[in-house]
Amino acid sequence: MGLSGAVPADPRPAGGVPMPVPAGAVKGDFDGDGAPELAWAVPPPLTPGGMDCVGECRCSVQFSNPAIKPLAIGKYIGGALTNLGDLNNDGKDDLGVLPDWFTSCWRSYLVFSYAHGRWAYAVPPFAVHCNEMESGVKPIEKDPAHPGYVIERYSEFTEAGIVVKTKSVAVN
Repeated sequence: MGLSGAVPADPRPAGGVPMPVPAGAVKGDFDGDGAPELAWAVPPPLTPGGMDCVGECRCSVQFSNPAIKPLAIGKYIGGALTNLGDLNNDGKDDLGVLPDWFTSCWRSYLVFSYAHGRWAYAVPPFAVHCNEMESGVKPIEKDPAHPGYVIERYSEFTEAGIVVKTKSVAVN
């Protein structure tokens, strides 16, 4: 489910009172316990003009299940999250992050998997361009022809301009 999908209130609210759903939250079973949780990006505070961070520009992803450790996604000002489903067949949903920055349409698409109480890259980050994302290209999905692999759709600048290329890579 992406940013445009409707997400119900927190499935594990404290004291039985539904919590407000943060903007851009996605629902998934990221720890494999069979119960859904929400994930949402927590951007750093910005200056009044919105073109600089107050302190470090560090973004993280928080989860409605406090047993799941927050995910530090790095030096970004936010990010669009996507539940990618279970890419590596470990019984847990994997998380895609398209980080935001002040400038540039080039991004590194990040794919994370949660195992043994920590977050790790399911595949190395790969380049995408805003043209690719705005045209609805799905950046990653299981490779049906090769178990244990995913199809990455990445952007590359060539003599023909910015093009989307595809490759099959092993998933961790």
